[in-house]
Amino acid sequence: MMNPQVIAFVLFALLGCMVFVWFALCKVLFNRLERAHPQKYEAMGRPSLVLRNNLANNWSFLKFLARREYVALNDASLTKLCKAMRVYFVAYAVLFAVLVFIVLRLPPEAAA
Repeated sequence: MMNPQVIAFVLFALLGCMVFVWFALCKVLFNRLERAHPQKYEAMGRPSLVLRNNLANNWSFLKFLARREYVALNDASLTKLCKAMRVYFVAYAVLFAVLVFIVLRLPPEAAA
């Protein structure tokens, strides 16, 4: 069986890489909303990765994905992107939970 420390390190590295992919997906989504659905983009607070990145916009964006608000926009490519992002988000959350579980189970001397 593989060493739990190695597994934790690999998961940590994988999750770190996944963050950059998530940022890219968000950028594509925000650009698509701004270009093809400006009213919805405005209603969400004009979310972006850096500018206007605040709790209200982030919450609006997560609600948009979680409540499947994108379906009402009748945009097949946007719906496909959002569905993929929902799956990606769940996969990230599961991997993060596994990492936390592994780290919490490591013996105290492994942390030193």
